[in-house]
Amino acid sequence: MMLWSQRENTILSGKNTFSSRDGYVIFNPYYSIYDTNDWLWILGENKLSSEYVFGEKEVIIQRFDGANFFTLKIPNTFNKKIKEGHFFRHKEFGLYLKLYYTSERAELFYINTETLAINLVEEYASLNEKYIISKEYYVNDKTRLLLTSQDKFYSAELEELNLKFIDSISFETPIVKPFLEEPRTTDKFSIVKLLFENEGFFLDENGRITKKISQKDFINKEGISFFPKKIHNVFKNKDVFYYYLDDYKNAFKFEEEDKKFIEIPNTNSNSELIKLLDFNKDYNEAYLEYIAGNYEVFKFYSFNNFEPELINEVKIKNFSKKSFKDFGKDLVVLSGNTLESYFFKESKIKTFLKEKSVRTIKQLTDSKYIVATDNEGVYIVDIKNNTEKKIQFLLDNKEITINFSRDIYLEKDNTIIINDSNNLYTLDANYNVIKDRSTRINGEEIIKLNDTIFTANQNGGIFKYSITGRTYTKIENSEVVKVKEFATNGEKIFATTTEGIFEYENGTFKTYKFENENDLLSITFEEGYGVLVSTNFGTIFKYDTVNKKLNLFYEDELKGSIVGMIADNNKNLWLNTYTGVVSINYASKKVVRFTQKDGVYELEGNRYSSYKDSKGNVLMGSYKGLSFFNPEVLVESNLEAQPEFTSISFFDAEENRWKINTSPKFLKNTKEIVLPSEYQRFSATMSVFGKINPKDVRYRYRLLDNKNKSEWFTKFSGNEILFANLKAGEYILQIEALNGARKKIGKTLELRVISKKVFYKAWWFLGLLSILLASIVLYLFYQYKERQNLYAKNEIALNEAKIKTAMMLEIHHRIKNNLQIISGLLGLQIIRSNNEELKAKLQDSQNRIESIAGIHNVLYSFNNQDVVFLKENIENIIIHYKTLFPLNVKYRLNIDNSTLNMDKATPLSLLLNELINNSNKHAFANVDCPEITIKFMKKDEKYLFEYFDNGNFIEKERSTKSMGMKIIGMMKTQLKGDMNIENANGFKLTLHF
Repeated sequence: MMLWSQRENTILSGKNTFSSRDGYVIFNPYYSIYDTNDWLWILGENKLSSEYVFGEKEVIIQRFDGANFFTLKIPNTFNKKIKEGHFFRHKEFGLYLKLYYTSERAELFYINTETLAINLVEEYASLNEKYIISKEYYVNDKTRLLLTSQDKFYSAELEELNLKFIDSISFETPIVKPFLEEPRTTDKFSIVKLLFENEGFFLDENGRITKKISQKDFINKEGISFFPKKIHNVFKNKDVFYYYLDDYKNAFKFEEEDKKFIEIPNTNSNSELIKLLDFNKDYNEAYLEYIAGNYEVFKFYSFNNFEPELINEVKIKNFSKKSFKDFGKDLVVLSGNTLESYFFKESKIKTFLKEKSVRTIKQLTDSKYIVATDNEGVYIVDIKNNTEKKIQFLLDNKEITINFSRDIYLEKDNTIIINDSNNLYTLDANYNVIKDRSTRINGEEIIKLNDTIFTANQNGGIFKYSITGRTYTKIENSEVVKVKEFATNGEKIFATTTEGIFEYENGTFKTYKFENENDLLSITFEEGYGVLVSTNFGTIFKYDTVNKKLNLFYEDELKGSIVGMIADNNKNLWLNTYTGVVSINYASKKVVRFTQKDGVYELEGNRYSSYKDSKGNVLMGSYKGLSFFNPEVLVESNLEAQPEFTSISFFDAEENRWKINTSPKFLKNTKEIVLPSEYQRFSATMSVFGKINPKDVRYRYRLLDNKNKSEWFTKFSGNEILFANLKAGEYILQIEALNGARKKIGKTLELRVISKKVFYKAWWFLGLLSILLASIVLYLFYQYKERQNLYAKNEIALNEAKIKTAMMLEIHHRIKNNLQIISGLLGLQIIRSNNEELKAKLQDSQNRIESIAGIHNVLYSFNNQDVVFLKENIENIIIHYKTLFPLNVKYRLNIDNSTLNMDKATPLSLLLNELINNSNKHAFANVDCPEITIKFMKKDEKYLFEYFDNGNFIEKERSTKSMGMKIIGMMKTQLKGDMNIENANGFKLTLHF
């Protein structure tokens, strides 16, 4: 029975997820594409601009290096609303950006991916409205455009900002909606047809229209001509191009001489699949994308002739946008505010006998191995042809099963010795049992030393079988020895047992006890290491055969059981464990673990199944398969990957700003940066470009100068470094990328950094500073002498000022008290008088005195008694009047932050006091919603004061002969201002001073 096994193909090695927390700020992606520098370009709506605003979404571009995101603004679209957009490539260092608008026609922009400059393609923007549809395609290194109008088909070429028409041809009849199918392109010609019409054209490699396609160009196997409604795909096999048309199952071969498409019989086995595939440019790989329920499925295929082989499959929830870095291998999926990056890599580990528990292995030929499983038989595994074949064992022409074998021995006479739990078989070259050379045995564990095979029963007892003498005897006094595993150095036999370490030589044995001997598990002998013993808890000891001691050699950080140990040709030790395959470098003692992301199918290894073949390849068995790999290939670094700077940030002295430089042209050409003395800091980000997952890369760095030969800094998993407060000098920044095996990836990055000396550390500045300091000392001494002379005078002046300040405060306090006394006396007079007219006059006087007292209190309550903050002063006056009058007057204030000297603030406050008093007493008798508007602001060198109430103007009360108006006139005179009074629809006073 022949079974297909794993080819050395791509495997899914990991997925990285990025969101706004990682710098990915696009919420609704439109399109994404990789440029030739391996940067991913993403077009979409800015999450930060659309998170809380509906209908006003900013469209941006983000560039992604595999670990960091950098944002670019799109050009000004002059308020045209963008509804969609996409990229397409141009030559080596260019992209085109096509933006579609809600009401205007689309525009085309050219992006130089080296400089990051984005410019409008003016010739495309100025196209006549008759051009309805445009579709881009590529031929060799050319970017072409196909355009249609209702009457014609056009061929054009794009060259950066230039658009050149190449050819055109008229339709048979005008077409209202001349939509185009996808062009099907080869390196020699292209074919394109309209989506809904029987119109199509051939174009040569230069974009010239060579002919219209017609019904005569397509001939099925019955010899009948037809015009295809749908051209599904083009596929290349052995330098011949095949096409899939309409519902035909067979492929159509394009005959170069006749320029016809001929149906090829018996090519229908995979036609339905091939019709749906997207191929890479070499037509040896393709992918299929389809919706399955709530998932979007990506299937990747390789091709041999017309036979597709599925090599990978990825399921993604919900429909998303996608991009490929390496076609069909690396995949980026964009959904909402999430970017998922799937990384595929070539597996360096082959897996055979999947889901079978593998026990022991021996090499038959260069590429064939005999492999025994626990209870599913014995197989021949062909590594070269990737096949597995189960062996049929015959005894007396009857098939028997051989299970639970612990070792296999290939003899010089081409016979094979193998065991099961109860028998030791000798087989001929055809796997027939040789009866007279087979025997019953007691025990499963076996080992061969010279011509003797030793077996052990796990319940106790060790036996030996002489191959030449064909005798099977028990070793005396071995009943208590319960063997776990045997090993030999060619002279002695060693074993791990429940009693400790067992040693046997020349017919005698002895067991050496150790602490926790029940934890001892696997044992092996390797040149350069000696006898190694592992435990259930991830520890390896070197067994000192002279002093009978166990010396610690290795402790596994995951504490997984170690079930096998084998040294490769470079003396590196390989461990088969319960937590994957582990490599220990012989010289450096560095440890690397290989798990499922590296192609290990099953992490839990099996005992007795670690093997090195004649070429140095290693085979390791597990409970679910056999792993095969070349140790040198498995740990070697990927030479295709190279670390690069993706940003360098520092203060640009010429532009006088902190600048983040991300253009590839700058990063490739910049070998040196200069830091000005006032901004002695810089930062840099880097990423590894190539067939490697950036998340698996670690970086180390150091900053060297002439005096400092520093070691590498501690490795770190991030990809940004920052230096601040860098002292003056010249440095070399070195950065290295390391893979999972701690090996260097690509070349070392280097950047020369010049940190300029701070000016005050220069010799000329220090000399100038010394002269200045000496001059200051002399001047200070002179000033000291002068101050001594003036000290007495200053003391007298200060004392006088303090006395005057205290006296002024006392005077202000007494004035306020005296005003309160006068107000009280007037109040008593009002109570005793029966003359209503007199009482009214007294009341007016009392109110004015109270107001003056309040104003006086406000004016002299500020710490600085020279100026008054007018806004606060007016607000306090209003509060006073709100308590004085019961009317619910609404005050509207428009007052700036002006201050006035006391000689201006006092008359202005009295003026306002009189105006508010008059309004409350005389203006609002019949007004439902009384309002007072006060405006004060400074204009140029003058102040503007406006007062307005919406009361009923009464001529008698507001005549210029009244006391209030006289007071107002007096205050105007004190302010030396120009006053204007208007009486229409209320009272309005305007004062400029």
